[in-house]
Amino acid sequence: MRNNPLDDIVKCDIEISSPGSSDATFNTILLVVPGPVSEGTQEITGTTAISKADELLDYGFTTDSDAYIAATVAFSQSPAPSELYFVVRQPVEGEEPEVTTYEDIKTTLARANDEVSFYGIHLTSFRDKKDIADAISWTEANEKIFGFEYNNIDDCPVSNFSFYRSFGEFAGLADGYSAEEQPVENGFAALAEMAKCFGYDPGTETWNLKENATIVPSKLSAAQKKELADKNINCFLRYAGTNCFIGGMMLSGEWIDVIRFRDWLKNELQIRVFNALKANRKVPFTDAGIRLIEGTMDATLKYGQDIGGIVPTEYDADNNPIYGYTVTVPRASDFTEAERKARKLTGCKWSARLEGAIHAVDIGGNLTF
Repeated sequence: MRNNPLDDIVKCDIEISSPGSSDATFNTILLVVPGPVSEGTQEITGTTAISKADELLDYGFTTDSDAYIAATVAFSQSPAPSELYFVVRQPVEGEEPEVTTYEDIKTTLARANDEVSFYGIHLTSFRDKKDIADAISWTEANEKIFGFEYNNIDDCPVSNFSFYRSFGEFAGLADGYSAEEQPVENGFAALAEMAKCFGYDPGTETWNLKENATIVPSKLSAAQKKELADKNINCFLRYAGTNCFIGGMMLSGEWIDVIRFRDWLKNELQIRVFNALKANRKVPFTDAGIRLIEGTMDATLKYGQDIGGIVPTEYDADNNPIYGYTVTVPRASDFTEAERKARKLTGCKWSARLEGAIHAVDIGGNLTF
């Protein structure tokens, strides 16, 4: 017997609402490289992704090129990146034909930024002070992280240490090597640390005391270690039979992991609030609508707390709670008619305490009979 359609009685429409997704990334690295010396089986058409160093051979790079060695160092880390991006810095005509002149490093980075989404930056072959300064300037303005290394302890390539998104690593004076013949992999020490620590979710890591494969530790005097620490320059040293990245600081003295977590949290708040506005047919300018935004902010900060970026609720000596974060939002009645007509909710605020990490310990004690 034929059934009549239920639409006659119960009309049911279902809308499919797809949430917005963020194109921001906090674990991808861009290598800025010179072009290959030979023609490969594949053409470089722009900023290109690779999942292993040998893929560079298809583009005409050789195994002794900086690009190949840098990729090998990055993929040797544990955890290792799933992929790297590389962009070729284009040569331009210079006054001296026998000398290769390249486009401004900012032009290269801007072009790559238009083509792919990346977070970390490393210059594989370009190490003069102007290139490093330009890379730092571009990085600070575009909310990325830039790492560089140098091997002459008396000639740090930067003199301005006020930057919050760029870190330096001294990688010279490798133990067991002469000053003139340093291990080639140490020229990519900052990349090694970046590749390893980008393998951890933001907020779950500290960069201090991490082991980096392929990098040889420096042999430094106490005075040299202090000199580097005073400049917030990181280094790679040997302690207790293991090789460790020491520091974990940006040039400004801020912790690298703090900047990375802050960037992640900003993006997470933006995309979650956007999805709250998008998923609902309307978020009313009422107390209920404002509570929806408040709940979204609260859930985001709770997630940041769960992964270890924000401290959990703690208690003082009198058992009073010290909350890891707080969220405050206005009431609908706080807004004028003109403000409500503009449909822009303002005054939503939050504060949170960073969980941080323990890098060193002082222990006191005594023995008695």
